[in-house]
Amino acid sequence: MAADEVKTASELAEEARQTGHDAVLAAQGYAHEGQRIGREAAQSLRATLADAKETGSEALDTVRGLTHDARDLANDAVRSGRSSARDAVNAVGERARQLGEHVQRSRETCAAYIAEQPVRSTLLAVASGAVAMTLMLHFLPRRRGH
Repeated sequence: MAADEVKTASELAEEARQTGHDAVLAAQGYAHEGQRIGREAAQSLRATLADAKETGSEALDTVRGLTHDARDLANDAVRSGRSSARDAVNAVGERARQLGEHVQRSRETCAAYIAEQPVRSTLLAVASGAVAMTLMLHFLPRRRGH
């Protein structure tokens, strides 16, 4: 180091202040990026929840339809005799098997998504926890005096 490159204590302090300021700005940038990622994850989660709600609604409709069909088939079976009753049980069993297969495929699809996208799945889980905590904190009554 040459003699003319020697820095005074105030120059060193200014460099340290600037480095600290740069570090704060970088940390703020990381925080903003984290917030952005969290918002994106929350938006993705909303869509996923909407899909899950729709799938659940479809499953409920299917179960209601199966229940209605089963009742109709049972009434026909009583009027038609044992042969019709056997056919009705088989039809209900097939529909139940199809529903079970649909549920199994849905489970496998979810598991595959988690396996293929573990980071995104984790982010979705973290974001959903953050959203749930935010909603709880927002809607829970606050104690006065604390």
